[in-house]
Amino acid sequence: MAEEMQVKKRTRPDRKEALSVQSEPGDNRKYLEHSMAMLDWPDVSMREPEQVKARIGQYFQLCADDDMKPSVAGMALAFGVDRTTLWKWANGVDSAYVPTESRNLIKKAYQVLNAQMENYMQNGKINPVAGIFLMKNNMGYVDKQEMVLTPNQQLGDQVSPEDLQRKYLEDTAGDYESSDSDE
Repeated sequence: MAEEMQVKKRTRPDRKEALSVQSEPGDNRKYLEHSMAMLDWPDVSMREPEQVKARIGQYFQLCADDDMKPSVAGMALAFGVDRTTLWKWANGVDSAYVPTESRNLIKKAYQVLNAQMENYMQNGKINPVAGIFLMKNNMGYVDKQEMVLTPNQQLGDQVSPEDLQRKYLEDTAGDYESSDSDE
């Protein structure tokens, strides 16, 4: 009993290191060249579903070839538009000229991006905070809290204003009496 047991304290990994941006030499070049490759791609007619399908395939293939994670912003760049325009096409907002078949192809591409993001987060391939932010902004995810309010009286039980006033006076009568007695 003379010997004391030493208890080794378990520590968390260094949070500062875990939350820092991990950049390797050459990363900036890699990311920039990946995006720059799409700048020279010819325009796509959204009225031609075959061109839309080909561009989606071209974008995902470029991501695979460059070993890059696909993104909504990247796919928008592949079409030469911003991400909000891409979202509008997929959801039929201000895009009556986009045929249903093209719209459905964009929706399927969004589903692929959504599945990829979930896979990255579940398998530790992307910071969950960044993943949640991106999915809220691009995939329509929301944090939602539901509150259930239960009334003190059942519906249909009517209380007259006179009864409410009488109850209030009864409940507060003791407050006024105690303050009068302090004087």
